[in-house]
Amino acid sequence: MLRKSFNSSHGKVSYIEREGQKPVIFLHGLGGTGNSWMKLSQYIDETFGLYFLDLLGHGRSDKPPIEYTIPVQEDVIDDFISYNGLGQFSLVGHSYGGWVSMRYSIDRKRPQKLILEDSAGINRTVGEFQEEQRISFVRTVVKSNSMNSDEVIESIVRNNADSKWKVQESELKKLQVKALILWGANDKVIPLENGRRLRELISGSRFEEVQNAGHVPHVHFPELVGKLFDSFLKS
Repeated sequence: MLRKSFNSSHGKVSYIEREGQKPVIFLHGLGGTGNSWMKLSQYIDETFGLYFLDLLGHGRSDKPPIEYTIPVQEDVIDDFISYNGLGQFSLVGHSYGGWVSMRYSIDRKRPQKLILEDSAGINRTVGEFQEEQRISFVRTVVKSNSMNSDEVIESIVRNNADSKWKVQESELKKLQVKALILWGANDKVIPLENGRRLRELISGSRFEEVQNAGHVPHVHFPELVGKLFDSFLKS
């Protein structure tokens, strides 16, 4: 696997690539990096090309002084797909990355397959809580990775509180895509009922509950999650 970068319309974006015939783009959660997906690669068939992005403002990607909205990250994905000349592709998103993935599938291009893991997008966000809770959350996320920026995380949390970026139930009911919704049974960040609601809204979607897992099943149970992803992508 190789680390590469490209220049998006908002700044340089870093990513890890494993070559393959069928492209799968992975988007991490808030404050994370593409590296969080690395352990899955050994469980996903080598016919799949894997792209683990550091979203703008995260990891080794640029952190320009801009307003970090969901559409900004959608622009980055558009630019990435164009840069790599990808035709058909599948999209995987965890938490904040799941929110971006859903909005991208609705607003821009429909992927062949969509995988949502403990996804944000329909839940109440931290930015909608009291200021003390918001400040504490931002500090925790920034401390979780030395490459995180206070300004970026604060901007994302502030903008995510705006209802215009939320994924509406009416939009999900119209979304025609093969989807896998995977959730940690013990998720304390975005509770399990959110995953079950997504399954109800996205017609024909498949739901997998990961026992004993919290908000990041792919980190704590990489073999189980990797094999579930692999089976779904092959289906």
